[in-house]
Amino acid sequence: MKLKWELLPEPDLQVVHRLASELNLPPVVAKILVARGHDTKTKAEGFLNPSLGNMLDPFILAGMEKGVERIIHALREKEKIMIFGDYDVDGITATSLLFLVLNKLGAEVTYYLPNRLIEGYGLSEEGIAEALRRGVKLIVSVDCGITAIEEVAYAKTQGVDTIITDHHEPQPTLPKASAIINPKASGYEYPGGELSGVGVAFKFAQAILRRLGQDESELEDHLDLVALGTAADIVPLVEENRILTKLGMDQISRTTKPGLKSLIFVSGILGQKIGTGQVVFILAPRINAVGRLGDAELAIKLLTTRDEHKAAEMARALDEENRRRKHIDETTLEEALELIEQNVDLASDKAIVLASSGWHQGVIGIVASRLVERFHRPTIMISIDGEEGKGSARSIPGFHLYDALKECEEFLLKYGGHKYAAGLSISPDMIHPFRDKFIKVTNGKLTPEDMIPRLLIDSELELDQINPELVRILELLAPFGPQNMRPIFLTRNLHLWGEPYVVGNNHLRLRVKSGGTKAGKNSPVFDCIGFGMGDMIKPLTMSGIRVDLAYVVETNFWNDTYKIQLRIKDLKISEKLI
Repeated sequence: MKLKWELLPEPDLQVVHRLASELNLPPVVAKILVARGHDTKTKAEGFLNPSLGNMLDPFILAGMEKGVERIIHALREKEKIMIFGDYDVDGITATSLLFLVLNKLGAEVTYYLPNRLIEGYGLSEEGIAEALRRGVKLIVSVDCGITAIEEVAYAKTQGVDTIITDHHEPQPTLPKASAIINPKASGYEYPGGELSGVGVAFKFAQAILRRLGQDESELEDHLDLVALGTAADIVPLVEENRILTKLGMDQISRTTKPGLKSLIFVSGILGQKIGTGQVVFILAPRINAVGRLGDAELAIKLLTTRDEHKAAEMARALDEENRRRKHIDETTLEEALELIEQNVDLASDKAIVLASSGWHQGVIGIVASRLVERFHRPTIMISIDGEEGKGSARSIPGFHLYDALKECEEFLLKYGGHKYAAGLSISPDMIHPFRDKFIKVTNGKLTPEDMIPRLLIDSELELDQINPELVRILELLAPFGPQNMRPIFLTRNLHLWGEPYVVGNNHLRLRVKSGGTKAGKNSPVFDCIGFGMGDMIKPLTMSGIRVDLAYVVETNFWNDTYKIQLRIKDLKISEKLI
């Protein structure tokens, strides 16, 4: 897909040079920091060296006081508590975190995750019935519950109180729970940023320990869980999310949890530096797999066990389940592409809405994301099962998915989510009118400009500026994710050094050097890789061409060594020499 390159505006160079001097940074790094709002020494140091001491008081969250009081009452009265989570990585890690914390405090605590294929998302009557069978008096939801008005009311009639901890968009009417802890339901914008579900659970745990006079530093052992869930949920990695994820990534590397260590081993990344990329593309899919295909509780058992033998067995089971999930993904993607070719008018429709009775509910979100990447438009995939269709939706920058679904709610049984991802349920006979209305809403909100994917470039850079010290300092900007993406650089008029070639699954490999064929011997040569860009090789085989390269600078781990590599985001032929 053709990308529109946009070089970000130059920040105030005087501020850039001052910051570079004060912190002894390369000017290009100071430029990136200033452009991202870290324009003073204090702000930049706080960003580069995040600390738990910079976290906000958890009690500023509305509902926290009531939630803590209700938990402490349950602890003192020895009431049975059930943590009710979601079956994705955010919900699984949030459930694991609260279970470990409350269990250590002596609580009579169990957990419950709904079966995606039977119950669907969120608090359910089946789950409440299970709570009653267990003699539970208090349900604590994590990463769900903010729209569960009827379910919370039903639990109350059965003598079960509910504390809701969630981060999804609330509806105008809130459940009548004992406490609601949700930054988006506070009536004001939470100053700590857009927390994940496990981030909210961490704040809740922090508040409980603080009120009980316990050592809060114990929570540092569980920052590995917080980083896993936060990175996997693709929330903005700034403010409190940055603190939790940065410190949590360090904790993953030295985790004492047998299950997480075993998962890292079977994933093939033992000994490597683990960042958000390894979480999102390697660890999270394995944790997600069991929830996508059925029962997610195995993932919680993995993350909470102290038995190394059982941990190894469970990690292998998750790895195998992920292989099965990948096969289902590929089949579903092929079927979706066929439906698009047959039924979608990409020339006029700015959204894709697909439905089929043959799709596995657990993978349609993944496939929807792949279709968004390929066609750059909001996409909804609906799996029809009898008298109900369950859908997963994904969006693009500039389009608020939840708000769009709200405009179509007359056709939906239920919906929830946020700006970029959402879920819904719908009667099969409503799918066609819903599709028409959703496409109408999308066409009205998105401009032709919105439909062209943009590649935002942080700065131009010369190859001779790239060295191990620059790479080391750029890594201080990690963890990378929404609102703090890995910096993208542009270098113009590069000479291809040797012949480009294709490796693996259509990946482009080439080497570049500054200037033309007469460039000096000291000009550095860099290896480059463009994942999935093998189709671009043909024009690159012409002799005497130069390219403009948009890329990120990273290190490639191969044969037990790290080497600087340029990962291509896009390239253009800049000129052909005669």
